[in-house]
Amino acid sequence: MSSTNSDILRSFFKRYPKFYYFVGIVFGPMMFCGLSPKKFLTKYCQSGETLNIGSGPRIFGPNVVNVDIHPYGGVDIVADAVSIPVADGSFSGIISDNVFEHLADPGLAVAEMYRILSMGGYAYVCTPFLYPFHSSPNDFQRWTNEGMRELMKDFEIIEIGLRAGPFSTLTVTLCYLFATILSFGSHRLYWLLVNLFMLIFWPIKLFDIVFNYWPGAINMAAVIYCVVKKK
Repeated sequence: MSSTNSDILRSFFKRYPKFYYFVGIVFGPMMFCGLSPKKFLTKYCQSGETLNIGSGPRIFGPNVVNVDIHPYGGVDIVADAVSIPVADGSFSGIISDNVFEHLADPGLAVAEMYRILSMGGYAYVCTPFLYPFHSSPNDFQRWTNEGMRELMKDFEIIEIGLRAGPFSTLTVTLCYLFATILSFGSHRLYWLLVNLFMLIFWPIKLFDIVFNYWPGAINMAAVIYCVVKKK
């Protein structure tokens, strides 16, 4: 299974979002314990509409407008993250959950977010830090805590935290490491083994239920999040 075939398979299962996200949450390598998009909506977006950029088929509620480059079920606007056909300042909240790493120029996406967000509105950005290459359809970059602050420097930083911690990093690293060793140079076998090893190593991530909250864990985080406010 090549990375392209893996993308095709992922796109197929996204037609069945409940099943897709259930499998990802249970058997995927990430133990998501930090602030989630749903908790962000409850905590920061009490009124107005929220734009979910790179939404996939996931639906949060009637006040959340979904944008994606693919016309999945539940997508309201089919558009690129750097050019979304909505008016300036038209949304009081924005979500971008694990999307920026797939953008060739995330700075343009940040500028587009700033344009779309109303003054005083909040945005939630979640993105990998220590996570191996994963195409969807491509994968370009990663951010540290300080890198995220620099990327979002035009906004007021409200909070930065850890979404998936050091044992999630260990889990996904083991999947890729053993796939590298045992694929013997076969690209197709490599991606098949990456996915199969997730079914073996996923329990390791459960340690993050505790270690996500340890001081310094963000320096080994698999995924970090940032909440910002338009000033």
